[in-house]
Amino acid sequence: MSTISHYKEVDINKKNPLLSQIRTTVETAFYGNNFERVTDISKAYYLAKNCPSTIVTDVPIKHTQELGLPVDSKMLVNNHGKIVGRTAAARHIIGHLG
Repeated sequence: MSTISHYKEVDINKKNPLLSQIRTTVETAFYGNNFERVTDISKAYYLAKNCPSTIVTDVPIKHTQELGLPVDSKMLVNNHGKIVGRTAAARHIIGHLG
């Protein structure tokens, strides 16, 4: 079920065995509660800094105390591999391939 990215609207019904109530109930027991409440920006910085895909640069952040960050904070970069935002790969001209 996790490998199916989307369903056709006609397939979303009570007769579809992949969407049964019992299956949903059983699968729920195997999912972890993987969230942590972040109450301040300092904690958010710490969590982001320790994320495996985060790169800590040598660029210092100015006004750290005003921002609520640790005094020795550095710029963080996350190379998660997804195409987002203004990257060249995210821009496409409609009607042109690639």
